[in-house]
Amino acid sequence: MEPGALLRIIMILTGIFLLFITLSSLAKRRMTEPFVLTWGLISVIIVLAGILLRPTEWNRYISGTGMLLVGLIGFCVIFGTYFISARVSDLMRKNMELAMQLSLMKQESDEMKAELKMLAERLDEKEAEV
Repeated sequence: MEPGALLRIIMILTGIFLLFITLSSLAKRRMTEPFVLTWGLISVIIVLAGILLRPTEWNRYISGTGMLLVGLIGFCVIFGTYFISARVSDLMRKNMELAMQLSLMKQESDEMKAELKMLAERLDEKEAEV
């Protein structure tokens, strides 16, 4: 098998794997929709690059070992950015939950203040009667 064909197959499989991982992250609620959409687009671009690009003489310019190193670096970059986007997405979700909880607590606090004010007024009225 030619090295160019092997590179194309690796790119196509990487794009498909990335797409499945991204969709499963959406299903498991690990990532928010904007991140999933971005990663889905990146995976489709990788698949299209594997289909459309034809690296015929790349082995003249870079050795097999060099290509392996470039592939490993590319994998590390993709994994690192995916990991960071998953963490940012998780933090965004937690921030939204905290904002909702804070809003509910403020509402309860306002209700309790109003009730306390009403009870204080009743107590003042009873003290005035006595």
